[in-house]
Amino acid sequence: MNQGQELWLQVREMLQESIGAQEFAESFENIKEIYKVQNGYIFLEVPTVLVKFRVDKFYLSKMNEFLASITSEKMKFKIITEEEAQKERQESEKVKLASVDENERKLSRRALRPEYTFDNFVTGESNRYAFLTATKVAESPHVTVNPLYIFGDVGLGKTHLMTAVGHFILDNNINANVIYTTAQQFAEDYFIATSKRQTEALTSFYRYYREADVLLVDDIQFLAGKTATQEEFFKVFEYLYENNKQIVLTSDRPASDLENIMARLKSRFSWGIPVDIKRPDFNHRKSILRSKCAFLVSDPSTISDNVIEYIAENFDQNIRELEGALRRFISYCVSLNIKFTLENAKSSLNSILPKNKVDTEQDTFDEFINEIKKIVAKYFSISVTLLASSSRKQDVAYARQLAIYLIRNKTDLPLKKIGEFFNNRDHATIAHSIDKIEKLMNVDNNVKKDIEILLNQVNKLEKSA
Repeated sequence: MNQGQELWLQVREMLQESIGAQEFAESFENIKEIYKVQNGYIFLEVPTVLVKFRVDKFYLSKMNEFLASITSEKMKFKIITEEEAQKERQESEKVKLASVDENERKLSRRALRPEYTFDNFVTGESNRYAFLTATKVAESPHVTVNPLYIFGDVGLGKTHLMTAVGHFILDNNINANVIYTTAQQFAEDYFIATSKRQTEALTSFYRYYREADVLLVDDIQFLAGKTATQEEFFKVFEYLYENNKQIVLTSDRPASDLENIMARLKSRFSWGIPVDIKRPDFNHRKSILRSKCAFLVSDPSTISDNVIEYIAENFDQNIRELEGALRRFISYCVSLNIKFTLENAKSSLNSILPKNKVDTEQDTFDEFINEIKKIVAKYFSISVTLLASSSRKQDVAYARQLAIYLIRNKTDLPLKKIGEFFNNRDHATIAHSIDKIEKLMNVDNNVKKDIEILLNQVNKLEKSA
C-alpha cells in the first residue's frame, strides 16, 4: 500500500467520525482507493459531477485539514470524476501539476466559489450573449476581449460568470495566477499597504496584483470617490493590459454611467466588449430552479412543476432571491417532514413574497380555507363561527373534525397552520381530529358518505376558482 492510499484511509476514518456514518455513506462509501498521487496532490475519483460538487463544496477543506494533521508533507486532495479519469487514461496523458506555494497563492483560488462554473450557469435569453462572450475569453485569455466588462442589476449572475472564467482557466492551467478581488478589497489592500509606511508593504501590494495572469474584480463601481485608489488601480490595469494579461470586471451599470470614477478609467473599461445580464424571463427562471433542485434534494422529481412555476412567478427580480425562495421552501418541508406541495410552498414563502403579490396570494388561499368551512357549516346547518368555536357539542365537534380533515386532505397544510383557522387549536387537537375521522371512515358508512358529499362540493369550488 502506497503512502497516498494510507493517508486517504486515515483521513477517511477521521471524516466518517466527524460527519457521521449516514452522511459519510452518501458521498464517500464508494471511494475506496485513490486514483493517483502527483506533485503533492492525492487524486480521488468520484462517480459523478454532482458528487464532485458536493465533496468540493462541503468536505474538501475539512479533508485537507485532517490530511495536514497526520503528515508533515505538503499534500492536498483533489477531486476528479470517473469521466475525467477515464479520458486521461484513454489519452495516456499525465496532467502536470506544479506545487503551489500557499503564501503566494492563498488569496487567488481560495476565493473562487467552487459551484460558480460554466457547467452550473443556466443560460437564457437574458444572459446568453454574456455567457458566450465569457466562454470565449476563458478559452483565449487576453486575445478575444480585454477587458471583459459584465454589468447588470444585483443577483443576476455577474459574479458567477466572472468566477467561471477563472475556474476554466485554472482547470486548463493550474499554474495560471488567477486573482479574484472586489473593488472594496482592492481599496482596503491599498490602504493597509500605505498605512504601514514601509516600502516593502507597498512593493508587496504591487507585486501581488501585477503578477496576476488573470485579474477578476467584482463591483468596480465601489471605487467611486476613492481618488487615490483609482490612481493605483489605473496603474495596475495599464501594467496588466500592456503585458497581455486578462482582466474581467463586473459592475451594476454600464461604464459610461459610473459616477465619481475618473474618465480615463471609464474609457479603459470600454476598450473591450461590455456585456449585460438582464432579469431572467419566466421560462428561464423555471430552468434555473430545476437546475438548483438537482443540488438541493436527492430526488428533484418530488418537486412538482406547479411548485416551480409558483416560485418562478412570484420571485422575478433576480436569481439570488429566486434561489433563496427555493432553499427556504425545501428547508421548511424537510424540517417539518412534509411533502413538497404547492400548498406548502405558499405557506413557507408567504412571509417573504414581494409586497405586490403577497396580499392577493394570501387572500386567495385564506378564502379557499374559509369556503371549505362554509361548505361544512352549511351542510350541518350551523354557523361558521360555531364551527370554529370551543363548543364540545357532539354535532358541532363532528362537523369541526370533518372540516379539519377536508382542509388537510385538500391542502396538506401543517397541523399547526390548520389549527390557526380553528381558534388557534394546537397540533395535538388537529392530529386527533384527522385520526378520528380516518378511523370512522372505515367503520361507519354514514361518515364515509358525508365525506364524499363534502369533497364533491369542495372539488366543484376548486374548479370554479
